[in-house]
Amino acid sequence: MTDETPDPEGAADPAPAESAPVAAESAAIEPAPPERVPFWQRPNVDRYLSPAIMPILVLIAILVYVLNVSRVFLSAHGHTSVVVGSFLTLVILVGATVLSNASRLRSQTIVLLTAGFLLVMFSSGWLVLGHSQIKNASSSVLPADGPSQGTITIIAQPGAALTFAPSSLSLKTGIYTVVLKDGANTTHTLNFDQSVTLWAGLVVSNQGETLHSRIFFPANGPYTFYCAVPGHRAAGMQGVIQVTGPPMTLTQALAAAGNSSGSSGGSGGSGGSGGA
Repeated sequence: MTDETPDPEGAADPAPAESAPVAAESAAIEPAPPERVPFWQRPNVDRYLSPAIMPILVLIAILVYVLNVSRVFLSAHGHTSVVVGSFLTLVILVGATVLSNASRLRSQTIVLLTAGFLLVMFSSGWLVLGHSQIKNASSSVLPADGPSQGTITIIAQPGAALTFAPSSLSLKTGIYTVVLKDGANTTHTLNFDQSVTLWAGLVVSNQGETLHSRIFFPANGPYTFYCAVPGHRAAGMQGVIQVTGPPMTLTQALAAAGNSSGSSGGSGGSGGSGGA
């Protein structure tokens, strides 16, 4: 009698027949579409376009940055520019330190820090735009020669000190001739903060050099003059002319100066001689 036992290996033979439909179904599945390559990572863009555009973008960014920083410095008076410069240097150093450890920060944090710094810089530059513009700029200036109510003589750097002599004057409204004399062998300028003075500006460079021009004071109030050579105003090379009297137009001032120039001895206001 033959003992028939089921063969376990033979029982598994039908499995390949059942897996055939699965293989056919897998073959029918379409392959996944290729991943889309970002524009800036495409071969031609990465090789040709990026090297051409990046320097231009960096240059524009530097120009905008320098423009806004210069506005901040130009709007500052006295020692304010030194404080602003020290603060910006500290911010740049701290920012460089933080970004050097960028591996410990999230990308969102780095973006926020960078955007915040740029926002502060650009906004500060635009906020002080009006204050940073040249104060003595004007659509017109008075000719150097012509009628005036008097003459003011100002000496730049007397006694080798970065000052003006005199540094304070009192005048009446009207037109005056201002004489600038160089008291040292150094370049100095004479500028006014107020553009309504129609002041052309004076520059002397040699000891004993003397130049003159006319100025218009239309209304009462303080008129600040200074030396525009970098560092001179911060060192104290500035002064104030206190003007009193009734407001007048340029036409009225010219008429008054024409009537008084013939009889006036050329000394205008208290302290107007200033010492020649």
